[in-house]
Amino acid sequence: MKVLLTGASGFIGTHLLMYLLKKLGHDSVVALTSNKIPSINSITYDNEINFGLDKGRFDDITHIIHAGAFIPKDASQANDIEKCFGNIGFTTELLSYDFINLEKVINLSTIDIYAVTTKSLSEQSKIDPVSLYGSSKLYCESMIKSFSRQRDLDFLNLRIGHVYGPGEEKYKKVLPNAIQNLLENKPLELWGDGCELRSYIFIQDVVQAVANSLNSCVRNIDINIVSGVAVSIKDILEKAIEISGKKVKINRRNSSHQKRDLVFDNGLLLSTLLDKETELIKGLKIEYQYMKEKYESSI
Repeated sequence: MKVLLTGASGFIGTHLLMYLLKKLGHDSVVALTSNKIPSINSITYDNEINFGLDKGRFDDITHIIHAGAFIPKDASQANDIEKCFGNIGFTTELLSYDFINLEKVINLSTIDIYAVTTKSLSEQSKIDPVSLYGSSKLYCESMIKSFSRQRDLDFLNLRIGHVYGPGEEKYKKVLPNAIQNLLENKPLELWGDGCELRSYIFIQDVVQAVANSLNSCVRNIDINIVSGVAVSIKDILEKAIEISGKKVKINRRNSSHQKRDLVFDNGLLLSTLLDKETELIKGLKIEYQYMKEKYESSI
């Protein structure tokens, strides 16, 4: 097996790369990146829509994990036309190479392809992206399916949900923002009543599921990589405060944002690619300690 990993410098990609190197060895993992990664077997490309590489450059690759994509860091970026279209352009360029020994394509997609609903979401839920980002990833799913069928290859579209854990602080998310405030002894901010439900899955669970998909007999389907345990935003903040051991306030802010719960049935995931989820409190402690050490080293 020889794996080509795109997006190796991203939040999920960084964790994936380290895991794959440990499990498969340096000779079995190749990172496709825009900038060379030191001490890693990497291939650098010129730009996202024209790699500038020989079409046979990936002929020794047997498996692709396509994690490379533009991911909005906040809601304002979710409809960025140029960046969202870049997801399609990058995937188009990737699939233009020969890959004469390719066996399987594992595509990391998103839960943002689903329609707004008050019901629990599963792989059978209605598809209707709420943003250009979701639309771009849905189109990439279709491209992967068509490419795999034309080449008689196996594929999996893994729809990634709300992921938390070390490394997510580069995104403007509720949890890392809250932890940062705790470390700085600042009050936390809660927009609205905090009753919105989210299903947070720990980064190492995502990595384990993706890695397991390499050798899994499961093929040619879409799987949500999500938690089956829903928790309110307010509860998340309270758990973070509890872990920190600090006494800080939660300041409530008025919000015009339309409430949307994101609750999932992850039965398919747990019956195929992941044995069990990491308990939320355990994952939160790991992330808090990671950010605490990072914060203290920068003082």
